[in-house]
Amino acid sequence: MRPSKILLATDLSCRCDRALDRAAGLAGEWGARLVVVHALQRPAPVVDVPSWRRPVDPRRAALRRVRDDMREIVDLELEVVVEPGEPASLILDTAERLGCGLIVTGVARDETLGRALLGTTVEKIARQAQVPLLVVKSRPRGPYASVVVASDFSDASRAALEQVLELLPTAQVSLFHAYNVPFEGLVNDRMAAREASAREAAAMSQAFLDATPAVARSGRPVAQICEYGVIEEVLTDLAEMGRVDLVALGTKGRSGIVGALLGSVSGRLLGSLTLDILVVRRSAG
Repeated sequence: MRPSKILLATDLSCRCDRALDRAAGLAGEWGARLVVVHALQRPAPVVDVPSWRRPVDPRRAALRRVRDDMREIVDLELEVVVEPGEPASLILDTAERLGCGLIVTGVARDETLGRALLGTTVEKIARQAQVPLLVVKSRPRGPYASVVVASDFSDASRAALEQVLELLPTAQVSLFHAYNVPFEGLVNDRMAAREASAREAAAMSQAFLDATPAVARSGRPVAQICEYGVIEEVLTDLAEMGRVDLVALGTKGRSGIVGALLGSVSGRLLGSLTLDILVVRRSAG
Protein backbone atom coordinates (compact mmCIF):
# COMPACT_ATOMS: atom_id res chain seq x y z
CA MET A 1 0.00 0.00 0.00
CA ARG A 2 1.27 3.46 -0.86
CA PRO A 3 1.68 5.92 2.00
CA SER A 4 -1.29 8.14 2.77
CA LYS A 5 1.09 10.69 4.32
CA ILE A 6 4.52 11.82 3.17
CA LEU A 7 6.83 13.77 5.47
CA LEU A 8 9.10 16.40 3.95
CA ALA A 9 11.97 17.37 6.25
CA THR A 10 13.32 20.80 5.36
CA ASP A 11 15.70 23.39 6.77
CA LEU A 12 14.01 25.98 4.50
CA SER A 13 17.20 26.51 2.51
CA CYS A 14 17.48 26.28 -1.27
CA ARG A 15 19.20 22.89 -0.98
CA CYS A 16 15.85 21.41 0.05
CA ASP A 17 13.94 22.80 -2.97
CA ARG A 18 14.49 19.63 -5.00
CA ALA A 19 13.24 17.51 -2.15
CA LEU A 20 10.17 19.72 -1.86
CA ASP A 21 9.38 19.34 -5.57
CA ARG A 22 9.82 15.56 -5.41
CA ALA A 23 7.75 15.18 -2.25
CA ALA A 24 4.96 17.31 -3.72
CA GLY A 25 5.06 15.28 -6.93
CA LEU A 26 4.80 11.98 -5.09
CA ALA A 27 2.01 13.30 -2.86
CA GLY A 28 0.05 14.36 -5.92
CA GLU A 29 0.69 11.06 -7.70
CA TRP A 30 -0.34 9.00 -4.68
CA GLY A 31 -3.13 11.23 -3.41
CA ALA A 32 -1.22 11.55 -0.14
CA ARG A 33 -1.18 14.27 2.48
CA LEU A 34 2.09 16.20 2.63
CA VAL A 35 3.48 16.93 6.08
CA VAL A 36 6.21 19.58 6.08
CA VAL A 37 8.48 19.55 9.14
CA HIS A 38 10.95 22.22 10.16
CA ALA A 39 12.87 22.28 13.42
CA LEU A 40 13.37 25.72 14.88
CA GLN A 41 16.88 26.63 15.89
CA ARG A 42 17.42 28.24 19.26
CA PRO A 43 16.66 31.95 18.79
CA ALA A 44 19.17 34.63 19.67
CA PRO A 45 18.48 36.36 22.98
CA VAL A 46 16.31 39.45 22.70
CA VAL A 47 17.95 42.51 24.17
CA ASP A 48 16.13 45.52 25.49
CA VAL A 49 15.37 47.29 22.21
CA PRO A 50 12.29 49.02 20.83
CA SER A 51 9.56 46.66 19.67
CA TRP A 52 9.95 47.72 16.05
CA ARG A 53 13.58 46.52 16.12
CA ARG A 54 12.97 43.17 17.77
CA PRO A 55 13.36 40.07 15.60
CA VAL A 56 10.31 38.46 14.06
CA ASP A 57 8.92 35.51 15.96
CA PRO A 58 10.90 32.58 14.47
CA ARG A 59 7.97 30.16 14.41
CA ARG A 60 5.76 32.64 12.61
CA ALA A 61 8.55 33.43 10.14
CA ALA A 62 9.16 29.74 9.43
CA LEU A 63 5.46 29.06 8.92
CA ARG A 64 5.23 31.96 6.48
CA ARG A 65 8.29 30.69 4.60
CA VAL A 66 6.81 27.21 4.24
CA ARG A 67 3.50 28.60 3.02
CA ASP A 68 5.31 30.82 0.51
CA ASP A 69 7.35 27.88 -0.79
CA MET A 70 4.19 25.80 -1.19
CA ARG A 71 2.11 28.58 -2.77
CA GLU A 72 2.38 27.26 -6.32
CA ILE A 73 1.62 23.69 -5.30
CA VAL A 74 -2.13 23.23 -5.50
CA ASP A 75 -4.56 20.39 -4.91
CA LEU A 76 -2.54 18.93 -2.05
CA GLU A 77 -3.55 18.32 1.52
CA LEU A 78 -0.87 20.10 3.50
CA GLU A 79 0.11 20.04 7.15
CA VAL A 80 2.97 22.12 8.53
CA VAL A 81 4.85 21.29 11.71
CA VAL A 82 7.23 23.98 12.95
CA GLU A 83 8.50 23.34 16.45
CA PRO A 84 11.68 23.82 18.47
CA GLY A 85 13.84 20.79 19.03
CA GLU A 86 16.62 18.63 17.71
CA PRO A 87 15.82 18.14 13.99
CA ALA A 88 16.17 14.36 13.69
CA SER A 89 14.13 13.71 16.82
CA LEU A 90 11.36 16.07 15.71
CA ILE A 91 11.24 14.48 12.25
CA LEU A 92 11.18 10.91 13.54
CA ASP A 93 8.65 11.67 16.28
CA THR A 94 6.36 13.47 13.83
CA ALA A 95 6.57 10.66 11.29
CA GLU A 96 5.57 8.13 13.94
CA ARG A 97 2.89 10.30 15.54
CA LEU A 98 1.17 11.15 12.26
CA GLY A 99 1.68 7.77 10.59
CA CYS A 100 3.82 9.00 7.69
CA GLY A 101 4.89 6.20 5.36
CA LEU A 102 7.82 7.95 3.69
CA ILE A 103 10.34 10.61 4.75
CA VAL A 104 11.78 12.86 2.04
CA THR A 105 14.76 15.15 2.53
CA GLY A 106 17.59 16.84 0.69
CA VAL A 107 21.30 16.66 1.33
CA ALA A 108 23.40 18.80 3.59
CA ARG A 109 25.61 20.10 0.80
CA ASP A 110 27.04 19.11 -2.57
CA GLU A 111 30.08 17.25 -1.32
CA THR A 112 30.44 13.59 -0.52
CA LEU A 113 27.89 12.46 1.99
CA GLY A 114 30.49 10.49 3.85
CA ARG A 115 31.69 13.86 5.14
CA ALA A 116 28.47 15.83 4.91
CA LEU A 117 26.08 13.41 6.59
CA LEU A 118 28.07 11.55 9.19
CA GLY A 119 26.60 12.48 12.53
CA THR A 120 24.08 14.89 11.01
CA THR A 121 20.31 14.96 10.68
CA VAL A 122 20.01 12.83 7.54
CA GLU A 123 22.32 10.13 8.91
CA LYS A 124 20.34 9.98 12.14
CA ILE A 125 17.05 9.70 10.27
CA ALA A 126 18.40 6.94 8.03
CA ARG A 127 19.71 5.04 11.04
CA GLN A 128 16.51 5.18 13.07
CA ALA A 129 13.54 5.67 10.74
CA GLN A 130 10.93 2.95 10.75
CA VAL A 131 9.82 3.94 7.23
CA PRO A 132 11.76 4.41 3.99
CA LEU A 133 13.87 7.53 3.58
CA LEU A 134 14.17 9.21 0.18
CA VAL A 135 17.30 11.36 -0.16
CA VAL A 136 16.76 13.71 -3.09
CA LYS A 137 19.77 14.95 -5.00
CA SER A 138 18.51 15.44 -8.56
CA ARG A 139 16.02 17.94 -9.90
CA PRO A 140 12.69 16.14 -10.54
CA ARG A 141 11.83 15.83 -14.21
CA GLY A 142 8.81 13.60 -13.87
CA PRO A 143 7.97 10.34 -12.08
CA TYR A 144 10.75 7.86 -11.45
CA ALA A 145 11.02 5.81 -14.64
CA SER A 146 14.04 3.59 -14.04
CA VAL A 147 14.85 2.24 -10.59
CA VAL A 148 17.78 0.05 -9.63
CA VAL A 149 17.76 -1.99 -6.43
CA ALA A 150 21.36 -2.54 -5.34
CA SER A 151 21.48 -6.06 -3.99
CA ASP A 152 23.81 -8.36 -2.12
CA PHE A 153 21.00 -10.97 -2.11
CA SER A 154 20.28 -10.36 1.57
CA ASP A 155 16.94 -9.96 3.32
CA ALA A 156 17.67 -6.25 3.57
CA SER A 157 17.97 -6.09 -0.21
CA ARG A 158 14.70 -8.00 -0.52
CA ALA A 159 12.97 -5.43 1.69
CA ALA A 160 14.23 -2.66 -0.61
CA LEU A 161 12.97 -4.49 -3.70
CA GLU A 162 9.57 -5.06 -2.12
CA GLN A 163 9.24 -1.38 -1.23
CA VAL A 164 10.12 -0.27 -4.76
CA LEU A 165 7.58 -2.63 -6.32
CA GLU A 166 4.92 -1.34 -3.95
CA LEU A 167 5.68 2.37 -4.12
CA LEU A 168 6.47 2.74 -7.82
CA PRO A 169 4.17 0.44 -9.83
CA THR A 170 4.90 2.09 -13.20
CA ALA A 171 8.69 2.21 -12.96
CA GLN A 172 11.05 -0.15 -14.74
CA VAL A 173 12.78 -2.02 -11.91
CA SER A 174 16.15 -3.70 -12.16
CA LEU A 175 17.99 -5.81 -9.63
CA PHE A 176 21.65 -4.84 -9.65
CA HIS A 177 24.59 -6.81 -8.35
CA ALA A 178 28.27 -6.02 -8.75
CA TYR A 179 30.57 -9.03 -8.59
CA ASN A 180 34.30 -9.60 -8.55
CA VAL A 181 36.69 -12.52 -8.59
CA PRO A 182 38.04 -13.59 -5.20
CA PHE A 183 41.84 -13.44 -5.11
CA GLU A 184 41.85 -12.40 -8.75
CA GLY A 185 45.49 -11.43 -8.62
CA LEU A 186 46.41 -15.08 -7.99
CA VAL A 187 44.29 -16.45 -10.85
CA ASN A 188 46.06 -17.50 -14.06
CA ASP A 189 43.12 -17.18 -16.48
CA ARG A 190 41.38 -14.04 -15.29
CA MET A 191 38.92 -13.90 -18.17
CA ALA A 192 37.68 -17.41 -17.49
CA ALA A 193 37.43 -16.61 -13.79
CA ARG A 194 35.36 -13.50 -14.50
CA GLU A 195 33.04 -15.44 -16.79
CA ALA A 196 32.54 -18.05 -14.08
CA SER A 197 31.80 -15.34 -11.52
CA ALA A 198 29.35 -13.72 -13.94
CA ARG A 199 27.44 -17.00 -14.36
CA GLU A 200 27.36 -17.50 -10.60
CA ALA A 201 26.11 -13.95 -10.02
CA ALA A 202 23.36 -14.36 -12.64
CA ALA A 203 22.24 -17.65 -11.07
CA MET A 204 22.14 -16.08 -7.61
CA SER A 205 20.22 -13.09 -8.94
CA GLN A 206 17.57 -15.31 -10.52
CA ALA A 207 17.30 -17.43 -7.39
CA PHE A 208 16.87 -14.25 -5.32
CA LEU A 209 14.01 -13.05 -7.53
CA ASP A 210 12.37 -16.50 -7.48
CA ALA A 211 12.49 -16.43 -3.68
CA THR A 212 10.86 -12.98 -3.47
CA PRO A 213 7.05 -13.45 -3.50
CA ALA A 214 6.45 -9.75 -4.12
CA VAL A 215 7.91 -10.11 -7.61
CA ALA A 216 5.33 -12.72 -8.63
CA ARG A 217 2.53 -10.79 -6.94
CA SER A 218 3.40 -7.63 -8.82
CA GLY A 219 3.21 -9.36 -12.19
CA ARG A 220 6.01 -7.08 -13.37
CA PRO A 221 9.27 -8.05 -15.03
CA VAL A 222 12.34 -7.26 -12.99
CA ALA A 223 15.45 -6.93 -15.11
CA GLN A 224 18.75 -8.29 -13.86
CA ILE A 225 22.02 -6.40 -14.11
CA CYS A 226 25.15 -8.23 -12.99
CA GLU A 227 28.33 -6.31 -13.71
CA TYR A 228 31.96 -6.84 -12.88
CA GLY A 229 33.56 -4.06 -10.87
CA VAL A 230 33.16 -1.74 -7.90
CA ILE A 231 29.46 -1.17 -7.25
CA GLU A 232 29.51 2.62 -6.90
CA GLU A 233 31.62 3.03 -10.05
CA VAL A 234 29.33 0.82 -12.13
CA LEU A 235 26.17 2.50 -10.84
CA THR A 236 27.71 5.92 -11.52
CA ASP A 237 28.36 4.86 -15.11
CA LEU A 238 24.77 3.66 -15.48
CA ALA A 239 23.48 6.95 -14.07
CA GLU A 240 25.65 9.01 -16.42
CA MET A 241 24.26 7.05 -19.37
CA GLY A 242 20.76 7.99 -18.26
CA ARG A 243 19.75 4.44 -17.43
CA VAL A 244 18.98 5.04 -13.74
CA ASP A 245 17.19 7.84 -11.90
CA LEU A 246 16.71 6.20 -8.48
CA VAL A 247 18.77 3.69 -6.53
CA ALA A 248 17.24 1.73 -3.63
CA LEU A 249 19.38 0.38 -0.81
CA GLY A 250 18.50 -1.98 2.00
CA THR A 251 20.02 -1.70 5.46
CA LYS A 252 19.48 -3.80 8.54
CA GLY A 253 18.85 -2.88 12.14
CA ARG A 254 19.51 0.27 14.10
CA SER A 255 23.24 0.27 13.38
CA GLY A 256 23.06 -0.38 9.66
CA ILE A 257 23.67 3.15 8.41
CA VAL A 258 26.24 3.88 11.07
CA GLY A 259 28.34 1.05 9.76
CA ALA A 260 27.57 2.08 6.20
CA LEU A 261 28.89 5.59 6.60
CA LEU A 262 32.06 4.24 8.12
CA GLY A 263 32.96 2.45 4.93
CA SER A 264 30.51 -0.26 3.81
CA VAL A 265 28.74 -0.41 0.47
CA SER A 266 25.64 1.58 1.45
CA GLY A 267 27.76 4.41 2.79
CA ARG A 268 29.93 4.56 -0.31
CA LEU A 269 26.84 4.68 -2.51
CA LEU A 270 25.29 7.45 -0.42
CA GLY A 271 28.48 9.40 -0.80
CA SER A 272 29.31 8.81 -4.46
CA LEU A 273 26.03 8.72 -6.34
CA THR A 274 24.57 11.98 -7.63
CA LEU A 275 21.06 10.65 -8.15
CA ASP A 276 18.23 10.06 -5.69
CA ILE A 277 18.56 7.26 -3.15
CA LEU A 278 15.83 5.36 -1.34
CA VAL A 279 17.05 3.88 1.95
CA VAL A 280 14.92 1.03 3.29
CA ARG A 281 15.78 -0.18 6.77
CA ARG A 282 14.87 -3.75 7.55
CA SER A 283 14.11 -4.17 11.22
CA ALA A 284 16.38 -6.52 13.07
CA GLY A 285 14.92 -9.81 14.11
